[in-house]
Amino acid sequence: MWSAVFIFLIRIFFGKEVSEMLVRLYAGEVILEKITIDDVPRGLRDRVSAYLVDMGYIDAQ
Repeated sequence: MWSAVFIFLIRIFFGKEVSEMLVRLYAGEVILEKITIDDVPRGLRDRVSAYLVDMGYIDAQ
C-alpha cells in the first residue's frame, strides 16, 4: 500500500524521468538477485519485467 502511494507521488512530483530511474533501480536489484520480481512494487512490476525482457535477462512469459 505505502509503496503504491510512494510511486504515485513520485510520478506526480518528479515526472517520468524519476519513474524510469526506479524501473532501472529495481531491475538492477533483480539482476543482482538481491530481490525477486515479486518484491517489486505492483505499480512498477510490469515495467520492470518488460525492461528485463528487453535487456535479455529474462524470457518473455
